[in-house]
Amino acid sequence: MSAFLGPIHYWLYNKIQLQEELIRKMAEYGEKAGWPVFSEKHLEKETVNKELRPLNELIDVMNIHGWLQERVQDAEARYALLVSSVLKEDPDRLPELEKLAFQFGKERALDASSDASDAYRKMDDSLLNGMPCDRVNVITEQDPERTSWVQEEDIHAPFWIAVDGDPTVYYRLRTKIMEGMLFGTELHLDCSEEGHYSLYK
Repeated sequence: MSAFLGPIHYWLYNKIQLQEELIRKMAEYGEKAGWPVFSEKHLEKETVNKELRPLNELIDVMNIHGWLQERVQDAEARYALLVSSVLKEDPDRLPELEKLAFQFGKERALDASSDASDAYRKMDDSLLNGMPCDRVNVITEQDPERTSWVQEEDIHAPFWIAVDGDPTVYYRLRTKIMEGMLFGTELHLDCSEEGHYSLYK
């Protein structure tokens, strides 16, 4: 990436901030619900980043790429720790987390008139998939009626494995976020084949 702050850096930082917001919402829900893991293990302090300043006030301009990469990895690691800790205490909480994920996506729902290409762009603008240079998603078909892509590399699983969590939970929650974003549109999501996704009418 460039040695100067440009649109791509703000685009990536926005995606990081959206994941930070999801972490905050899940932590707030768990605390209000009285889940012991939050009081006994101080999970909120370990996982919630309360730094909300704009990118240009935070970033190390001498190391833009490295700073952003570190923030991506940090957000991924704390999300994995939060969810995995909650589910280790009680696996039956997963449906509640899925509802939270769906609502999070619904709050960012697309316009009812959105087509498949619009939906892909909105999701790509919202969901964290490493650094742009990682080229995680490769589009295989793109038109208004159907847009499909392949996830070439699983960059999320290592963060879950590192905290003895289940990487499939990450994808279950992500699917719910995507379904929430499609709420009110005529679009559907197909992710029945691992690593392959399609948005279609």
